[in-house]
Amino acid sequence: MTRLDFASDRFLPYLPEACQVNPGAYGFELALWLSNALMQAGIATGYPMSEDWGWFIEYVEGEAEFMIGCGCAADEGDGYRGQPLRWSVFVRQVLSLRQRWRGQATPALAAKLTRAIVAVLEADGITVRVEE
Repeated sequence: MTRLDFASDRFLPYLPEACQVNPGAYGFELALWLSNALMQAGIATGYPMSEDWGWFIEYVEGEAEFMIGCGCAADEGDGYRGQPLRWSVFVRQVLSLRQRWRGQATPALAAKLTRAIVAVLEADGITVRVEE
């Protein structure tokens, strides 16, 4: 799994804390923006979906499926102070048991997807740190 970290006030929540998936679990605005930015780059993902830790979008190419998670390290209310938050985006291939047994991971596709995400973030002026 590859993780991208950055700080920004670009994706702060606009709905109140009570509308978030959990207190301080922001990321809808980032996931929605990322889905749109990737589409503009020719990479179609799904719409954002929630998890208790934040939000994610799915990317499918052939039989390869990826989860692109979007979240931040924040306490309840941090998203409403107008200050940059520490955001994380991760790219993880979703493999069935059968795909794992057959060794059907596609790390080259994961790397391509990660590069595209870094490119759209950097094109928006965001400095990204990549952790493998």
